[in-house]
Amino acid sequence: MLYFSKWKTLGIIAAVLFGFLLALPNGVSSDVREKFPESMQRTVNLGLDLQGGAHMLLEVDLTSVLEQALDNELEAVRSAFRDAERLQTEYLRVENGAVVGRIRKAEDVERAMGILNDLSEAIDPTALGSEKTTRVEKVGERDFKVTITEANIEAIQKRTIEQSIEVLRRRIDPTGTTEMTLAREGDDRILLQVPGAKNVGDIKSRINQTANLSFHMVREESNSERAMQLAAQGKLPPGAVYYLQQDSPSGLIIQKRTQITGECLKNSSEGLHPTGGYPIVNFSFNIKCAKIFGELTSRNLGKRFAVVLDKEIITAPRINGAITGGSGFIEGSFTLDSARELSLLLNAGALPAKLIIVEERTVSAELGNDSINAGKIASILGLIGVAIFMWMSYGLRFGTIANLALTINIMLIAAALSLLGATLTLPGIAGIILTIGMAVDANVLIFERIREEAHNGRPPVNAIETGYRLSLAPILDANITTLIAAVTLYFVGSGPIRGFAVTLAIGIVMSVFTAVVVARLMTATWLRSRRPKKLPI
Repeated sequence: MLYFSKWKTLGIIAAVLFGFLLALPNGVSSDVREKFPESMQRTVNLGLDLQGGAHMLLEVDLTSVLEQALDNELEAVRSAFRDAERLQTEYLRVENGAVVGRIRKAEDVERAMGILNDLSEAIDPTALGSEKTTRVEKVGERDFKVTITEANIEAIQKRTIEQSIEVLRRRIDPTGTTEMTLAREGDDRILLQVPGAKNVGDIKSRINQTANLSFHMVREESNSERAMQLAAQGKLPPGAVYYLQQDSPSGLIIQKRTQITGECLKNSSEGLHPTGGYPIVNFSFNIKCAKIFGELTSRNLGKRFAVVLDKEIITAPRINGAITGGSGFIEGSFTLDSARELSLLLNAGALPAKLIIVEERTVSAELGNDSINAGKIASILGLIGVAIFMWMSYGLRFGTIANLALTINIMLIAAALSLLGATLTLPGIAGIILTIGMAVDANVLIFERIREEAHNGRPPVNAIETGYRLSLAPILDANITTLIAAVTLYFVGSGPIRGFAVTLAIGIVMSVFTAVVVARLMTATWLRSRRPKKLPI
């Protein structure tokens, strides 16, 4: 085990040097670091508790989501009945958490119930025996009631929170470098922590914008003076909705139903109008929606369609020709900054529900500095204590090897954290301290075994060889079980728990590498150069 080939030796040295280069930016000032190549400017990301930042607890407005689900169900029923020949209702509305209606003719009731049952789909089509999305009940002779099942409500709530987390991640950290924490808290809340956030107002602004984009046909026949007066009083034709126009005191009556929504967007970007030179937002649809948009515009030449963002009409141009390419641009009173902000929000997608900030804290960086300084002092004192212990226990030669291995271990942990872009938090520091202790244990185990073999009369080479060989299995056993625990913590936990798990896992790998490989290489090198008759241990 003490033989190292030339290539293996070079590989170990190269790994240590590579780790040194990656860890180096953490040990120099920012001014010096800026002179390094860009690939060598990565440092360990400090968590919220170490560098300060924003902490928010967001409550998801699930009530409005369920109301929207009922409205969608109402529109689906209305559309299905409209498509069914000669099937009419006396009324159809949402009432007391259900879609209720009455079929006009008794002979159409059975046909209507069949259509309603067909609208109820399996929540998970891939699962056998999956519950239905809705429950259909016949009430009296001609009335019916459609309610959303409890299983579907749970699925909607779960999907809403997962979508909200994903959209927030893309909005606040589009480049993926902030290392923020986004995790579900309870049934209807989301924990958001953004380390190093300086502008909390900007984060709140991004949270509060729903960025719900949709395209609707304008109801030209309804936009008479009389229709607008009725719309102002809340009296609208069925299937219509009234939205105000941007930068205008008046609005337009538009069709409520649309097949083009923000989900159709493939991408968007800010730009300048090809002839006017003013800021616009370019967009392109995916293939499916490009086809729908092309058919929509070709069927409605000469009519107007409205581009609606968050229930406000951005623009309502007239269709002069079919738009079949699936791309276009949105005009409005944009500046380049606002166009860029809008395109960013559109790319991130619309929040499926309104988020309410129920708790907000700004964590001061001073607290983090105190923690870092306390951690530095504790680490230095601890390392000095460990170094003295190793020298006193195993002599200058083996004590120095153990201390060098420990130093390389810490350096490689910093390098790995910098390379992976992981975030270091106070629990993460605890994970590092724990692995340092395990690294010391590994060296103690190896050296005690070598000492025992030497006392039994084995020659130095044989004692070291046997010591490393017999110590390998218990070291791997202890570290692999801890590594399994760390991986489990990572996938089960969130936030600081994950930070602890990441540093623990990295530390375990590095401690095994330094104790079993690096320290062994140093021992073998010393052994070959000095060829001692007796081990100084």
